[in-house]
Amino acid sequence: MAVLVKYIAGLSLVCFCLVLCSCTFPVRTGYDRGIGGYKAAPSREASTAKAESGAKAGASVAKAPTREPTNKQTSAGATKQAATTKMAQENATKASSNSSLEQLAKSWIGTPYVYGGSSKSGTDCSGYVMQLYKAHYGISLPHNAGQMYDDSRGSSVSRGSLKEGDLVFFGSFWKIDHVGIYLSGDRFTHASSSKGVMISPMSDNYWRPKYQGARRFK
Repeated sequence: MAVLVKYIAGLSLVCFCLVLCSCTFPVRTGYDRGIGGYKAAPSREASTAKAESGAKAGASVAKAPTREPTNKQTSAGATKQAATTKMAQENATKASSNSSLEQLAKSWIGTPYVYGGSSKSGTDCSGYVMQLYKAHYGISLPHNAGQMYDDSRGSSVSRGSLKEGDLVFFGSFWKIDHVGIYLSGDRFTHASSSKGVMISPMSDNYWRPKYQGARRFK
């Protein structure tokens, strides 16, 4: 009898423990002195909402659009670039036009003087001027310095108004016997009887007192 009682008592104790263990207690994350107890774990719904909120915030930062220049800034930049390009083109054109005649003249430098000649194998002053004017300006001139001076197509130019390409004449009160082409820098190119084709300053001690005037055909 005593054994049966002990068996029943032991069985009851085991059942009680099983019931006790099967009870569900709320999960506690830690003791909070402010509330005098353990804080309850956040619900699954709250955790999910917090995670989704964080993901949306990250996506917003990643997709933030890059700020583009305004129409006003773009227009100002394009206008400045166009102005710079136009200025460069004008300078290039000006440099080309100012140097092309002189470059052509330099290609003749050293050509010997030959009376009546008009080629790079030999030329006189009027033959040289005639060839350069035809090649550079497309203007045909007579092969004679005096006839060039009297040609009605040319207009008289004062000494202080000379420009590149003007014809400059030398000689005496009675006769024009030499012609050249004025270049920038107060110089002129001509075919000298002693040195052939060359470039000389207008202030040259030999040519300055012989200067008789200038004509412009272009």
